[in-house]
Amino acid sequence: MTAPVLAVLGASGAVGSAAARALAAGHRLRLGGRREAPLGALAESLGAEVHPLDLDDDRALDAFCAGADVVLHCAAPAFAIGDRVARAAGRARAGYVDVSGDALLHDQLGAAAGVAVLGAGVVPGLSSLLPRYVLDAARAAGVEADRLTVHTGGVEPCTPGVARDMLLSLGTGGPDGAYGEPLAAWRTDRVVPRELRSEEDAEAPFFPGRVALQPFLAAEAQRLARDTSLAELDWYNVHPGPHVRAAMRRLRGLDEERAGAELIRAADLDLAGRTPYHLMVVTALDEAGAGRTAVLRSRDSYALTGFVAALAAEAVARGRVRPGTHYACDVLDPAETLRRIRASEVSRLTELVHDGSPADSLVEEGAL
Repeated sequence: MTAPVLAVLGASGAVGSAAARALAAGHRLRLGGRREAPLGALAESLGAEVHPLDLDDDRALDAFCAGADVVLHCAAPAFAIGDRVARAAGRARAGYVDVSGDALLHDQLGAAAGVAVLGAGVVPGLSSLLPRYVLDAARAAGVEADRLTVHTGGVEPCTPGVARDMLLSLGTGGPDGAYGEPLAAWRTDRVVPRELRSEEDAEAPFFPGRVALQPFLAAEAQRLARDTSLAELDWYNVHPGPHVRAAMRRLRGLDEERAGAELIRAADLDLAGRTPYHLMVVTALDEAGAGRTAVLRSRDSYALTGFVAALAAEAVARGRVRPGTHYACDVLDPAETLRRIRASEVSRLTELVHDGSPADSLVEEGAL
């Protein structure tokens, strides 16, 4: 049986190259991107086909997608590209996987997309899968947890695409608020605007040192709360680096290009002499305070995003996803995804149990 052809767009970047490496075994790869030198080096190391292209050229996109079984879109920033890659994949009758993808793209594609999976990265993607995993684990232990708190962030290089996404979380939440709502929280069955507040000098569980906290209730988090019947959901983007924290206070009023450059420089300063890391900390509790916490620590969230995207592309290539447009959290099994992540060693997962006592004693699972 001939191995499927997977076309990875943005393969010269941090996420796309990680996805390509994760997919190299058992697939024929076509690597596309703007930067020919890193693209060629990666293709040579993986035995892949090279296809340099300009994302603004529709004919080049069609040629890139032609003959592919699955097109994996890892280029950034996603909101600036819209549905153009997905439409090209559809014209080629290829499955489509997007590490980003919001509700607007979901509505635009609908059932006409063939097979499409959106939000197949860390945020969005794992940011819904890990909470579902924690809620399932609590339920398996007899705890009906319905109060969720998430802290996610770290100290890493900041790419131009990520910088633009960060700017969205500080502002209006994207076009028409499609990406989410800053400072909002979920309470019972609805979004409560301005329920939470930003903090410039705070502590966050399992994060070293002082951090800045930016509450942001993404559209994905709202779907999570609704789908799992949460009573409460508080979500915080965590910025540990002092230079990034200082930059964030100066960003409002700057044009997008200058603000993005400022964030990139600040991230580089914060990294000086430090080991990069990314944390996602999810705590699920019941009304009595019993439940579980999961701490997912990664050396490189870009590599983790690429790995999750590869899992989604593999699922589509193997015919495990039914026709239609889906979010990754609805087609990837939370437990199996975390098992594969653990086995890959791209991240380390620690699970702790809350006993609900006044002292809230935490016990690491497996340590009893």
